[in-house]
Amino acid sequence: APNDQIYEYFEDDQLTWVDDLPLVNTSLLKLLKKAKPDHFDSYFLPKLMKDQEDMDFAKKLLVKTLLNNASLVKEIEGKTPNWDKDRIAEIDAVLLKMAISELLNFPSIPERVTINEYLEIAKEYSTPKSSIFINGILDKLVKEYKSEGKLKKIGRGLL
Repeated sequence: APNDQIYEYFEDDQLTWVDDLPLVNTSLLKLLKKAKPDHFDSYFLPKLMKDQEDMDFAKKLLVKTLLNNASLVKEIEGKTPNWDKDRIAEIDAVLLKMAISELLNFPSIPERVTINEYLEIAKEYSTPKSSIFINGILDKLVKEYKSEGKLKKIGRGLL
């Protein structure tokens, strides 16, 4: 049975905790299913960030994505003309904005690496067909950016 005191505690601490509950439950369930009885280390939750470099990257990506939100929305709308924006899952829109921002602002990350990372995130946290949808849009944008000279990648492992 639900505990009203726990509910009130979490609501006082974080008003939107109920919205996060399904995601947390799903994540915990996946972690528990991966745990093996004979491997004690499999019971630990993963770290959010590997090191400071990851944290710096995450902050820079967040800032670039938020600062360019309006233009990123236009990019997505330009590739989804027959879609009402309410039909696009919110997590898909966020993933697309982040992926586009990463493609355009992080020249040392190969475009295939960026695309694959966001497809994996979509498979894990979004709808069953989201990764196909996201892949189609990102592929179109990469081709367009290359032809327009907007995509400037440097370093090893580039296509």
